[in-house]
Amino acid sequence: MKLRTKITAIAALVILLAAAVGDSAIWMICRRVLLREAKQTALREITVLQTDLERLQTQNGRCLNDSELQYYFKQRGDDYAICMRMDTMLYNQTVLTAEDLHSIGDMVYGENAVGELKIGRRPVLAAGSVLQQAYDSVRLYRVTDLAPVTRRLRLLALGMAGVLLAVGIPALLLLYLLMRRTLKPLGMLSERAKQIAAGAYDERAQASGADEVGMLAADFNRMADAVQEKIAALTDSEQRKTMFMADFSHELKTPLTAISGYAQTLRTVKLSDDDKEEALGYIYSESRRLDRLAKKMMRLMQLDRTESLQMTEIGCAELLDAVAATCKPNAAQKGITLQIANSAGTVRGDFDLLHDALCNLTENAVKASESGQTVTFRAENGCITVQDEGCGIPQDEIKNLTEPFYMVDKSRSRSAGGAGLGLSIVRQIVTLHGAEMTIESELGKGTAITLHFR
Repeated sequence: MKLRTKITAIAALVILLAAAVGDSAIWMICRRVLLREAKQTALREITVLQTDLERLQTQNGRCLNDSELQYYFKQRGDDYAICMRMDTMLYNQTVLTAEDLHSIGDMVYGENAVGELKIGRRPVLAAGSVLQQAYDSVRLYRVTDLAPVTRRLRLLALGMAGVLLAVGIPALLLLYLLMRRTLKPLGMLSERAKQIAAGAYDERAQASGADEVGMLAADFNRMADAVQEKIAALTDSEQRKTMFMADFSHELKTPLTAISGYAQTLRTVKLSDDDKEEALGYIYSESRRLDRLAKKMMRLMQLDRTESLQMTEIGCAELLDAVAATCKPNAAQKGITLQIANSAGTVRGDFDLLHDALCNLTENAVKASESGQTVTFRAENGCITVQDEGCGIPQDEIKNLTEPFYMVDKSRSRSAGGAGLGLSIVRQIVTLHGAEMTIESELGKGTAITLHFR
């Protein structure tokens, strides 16, 4: 069952219950009023009958006996009047008995009584009074048929039912149409959800109005945007992983092929001592390269799993001195000078990770430099810069530098022992610190990479 049908059914039930309660209350009030009017009429009639008999007794100068009372009532011809002395019926044209009349209650002179009785299933009113006589009392009753009251109440009930149907059916139809129009956005929202679930991630709901349905549509669109962004990120991540594995496999292939080839040569070919030394040297250098590649891969995976850092205040002078000391032997072999131009201030972060990042930047700077050139460190205003005087990087290549295994000059990088993972590691470390990395480079003049700490 659809929501609008449920709401309409519930609303109809509530309306019907409310109308039934209201109509019942009105019907009860009307019944009470009509019965009160009928009782007042019955009391007036019995009072008139009592007064007439008392006037007749006054005219005669004595109390009326049984025969005279019977004659009076026969002459009156009132089929709804009853006269009885004690428990003896003097005149009664109804089917009511003395026991029925006693149920009205005891009566005394001057106080009339009225009560409801039934003749079969027919309701009647019996009003009673006492005709005072010298030696005993005569009870007078006047029966009033309640059929007109019952008929009016029945007509009233039928009228209220007719009004309820005449007003309720159009009201329910209008309510259904309003519910259908009001809840139409929910149906459209459901359709959009099905479309998104089927893969149409660019579908959105029409968010209109400031009511709860409009707010729900707006929240749904925000959720759909977040889902689409997440899916796009996952898709991009999957593509990156695929490319990463392809590049990683390619990077492994070259040293493994060289090691396998030289090992096969050593096994099958009789070489001179010099050729054996050369082959073993190639095997050693390529195995070293594989070792470095494996360590950097492990470093990248460790950084991916790092959720929080132990951040401390680090003096830039201490950090740059440690980096220079680590990288100085490799730089000295190429005849490159490491220079600390400025080491003022502090940065907040993990010392070991920042040391690793700056060492990677320094190694790249050394690889890009020629003998006699200088790699300069500079720390100021919460920024640390590593600058070289090397060959520089083309502007269209800069945006790809932090991708794993990306190298501008692959042949020169591999000959220098590179694998294209250094800047990827630096980017991960910088991201973990909530910092930013900018790269400025010009061909033939060198490259400056700056880490901006907040």
